Amino acid sequence: MKRRTFVTASTLSIAGLSGCLGDTEYRITNTAMEASPDPFSVSVRLAVTDATIEHPAALTLTLENTADDQIRIRSYGVWPFGVLALAPSPTPSEDRWETTLFSPSYETTARVEVDRDGSSMSLDGTPITRSLDAGESVTRRYELRGDDLPSAGTYYIVEKFNERASRYSRGDDWKPLEYQISVSIDEKRRLPI
Repeated sequence: MKRRTFVTASTLSIAGLSGCLGDTEYRITNTAMEASPDPFSVSVRLAVTDATIEHPAALTLTLENTADDQIRIRSYGVWPFGVLALAPSPTPSEDRWETTLFSPSYETTARVEVDRDGSSMSLDGTPITRSLDAGESVTRRYELRGDDLPSAGTYYIVEKFNERASRYSRGDDWKPLEYQISVSIDEKRRLPI
């Protein structure tokens, strides 16, 4: 009787784990700043390269004002980068495929709403405008979950909501905050069951 109970419990435990064992694991092998907008310096640093079943990979983006004067930045959702995603092209089309980058900043604002499993997201239409003084920088952390990645390869960090792209101004004229960062993802694989 005890053996039958043990076998049943073991089978249920293995069945429960099989969903976890089939989850995605991957590695960010490289990031590259391909274009940075004048008068800013944008940089990216890998905080966590390996993503396991329990933890996503993470990177930090830093925006520095390299001008001699103060510059205003207008963003939506979170300041100054907005809501970001990975796309297969730096200039994706409207019907693009993308993987959302999640940020701890999303949880501290009422301007971004993410459902529990992260499958849908909405953005408040109210812009956030703040100034960045000369020589001042701001850093934000973003996390990459592997569940939505279709394959290994090179991807680009883009704003998730094109109509709500970040902009900057030194006067009355607002210009797009355009930068280009590529992210190389090593093999995406399933753990053997």
